[in-house]
This record gives sequence, structure tokens and C-alpha cells, in this order.
Amino acid sequence: MKEHTISGGISYIESSDDPLSSDIGIIRDGTVTWLFDVGDGAQNIGGLNGTYNAVLSHFHRDHTGNLGHIRITDLYVSAETFRHTHEGIIVSGDIRIGEIHIFPFPSSHAKGCLALEAGDTYVFTGDGTYCCMKDGCAVYNATLLKDEINVLKKLRAPFLLESHNMGTVRERAAVIAELERIYAGRVGNEPYIRV
Repeated sequence: MKEHTISGGISYIESSDDPLSSDIGIIRDGTVTWLFDVGDGAQNIGGLNGTYNAVLSHFHRDHTGNLGHIRITDLYVSAETFRHTHEGIIVSGDIRIGEIHIFPFPSSHAKGCLALEAGDTYVFTGDGTYCCMKDGCAVYNATLLKDEINVLKKLRAPFLLESHNMGTVRERAAVIAELERIYAGRVGNEPYIRV
């Protein structure tokens, strides 16, 4: 797959539907190249033939399936993702390495999500801002959504890159406003918010 440049040092390999594969974020930080997620399917990693550090946003196969096909020096995962991959350095709090900031990201989409802030410009969130399906309905967990909004408000970077949509750079403020509108739709003390 072709690598698409977002700006100097930040690029991605586009997601696909067959097989389902997440975008693969690529961050060049000095002499180290980072991957945010590794996608699934050999055709999605054709140009990745170096050695990388990697962060997995969460454990779903479309984000982790290529793990065994890419040379990785250091792999950063949540405890939940570690239960699926059986490898990696478990991230339980903020980690800063050069211009890279890796941190737990509360999410309704999956347990144990991580995000990556690259310098002071971009935040890779994977599927972290997305809802989940519960009883056939698209929903957000109200508590997790509130926590997610609070985490997003504390970040420096003004732009978000969401998986399956990295070609569209989103303003962090607009994403926060959208999530706050969803949170405002909560009915009483219901634990879930239908969207």
C-alpha cells in the first residue's frame, strides 16, 4: 500500500476493507520511526521493511494482525491488549520518549485503548473516539465518554488522526465539541448514551 504524507515526519498507510485493516500511522522522530497500529493483511505493509517502535491502540485484529510480519524493537500495549498479543511493554500511565507521548485513552470502543501524541501537532487515537455496539445499538459508555473528553482537553496537539479515517485530519476542538454534544444527550443517569 502507498504511504500518504500528512506533514513532515507524519504519514500513514491507508486502511482497507478486505481484509479489514486499520490505518497504520507512521511517525519519524529523529532516528526512530514509530508505527501507531500495524494493521492486518500482508498487502497493507508492503512498504514497511525497516525496524520500528510500535504502539497498538487496542487489541482488535484489524489493528494488530500484522504484528508477526513487521520488525519491532519496542512494542507498547495496554494490559488488555497484552492479554491478546502476549508481548509488549504494558502502558498504565503517561510515557514520554523524545517527542512521543503514549497514554491510556478512555474509550467506549474497546477496553484498554492507548493514544499517541506526536510532538505538539497530532494525536493518533485509533478507534478510541468511536462508539461500540450494545444490543444492536451504537452507544457510548457515559463515564468513559466523560473521561475521554477530559483527556482530550488536556492534550497540547490541536489535530487528531482517527483510524479508518486518517486522510481527514480533524481539529481536536471540533472532536471535543462533537463528543460533548453526544454526552449532553445522556438521559438521566443512564450508563449508556445511544447515538
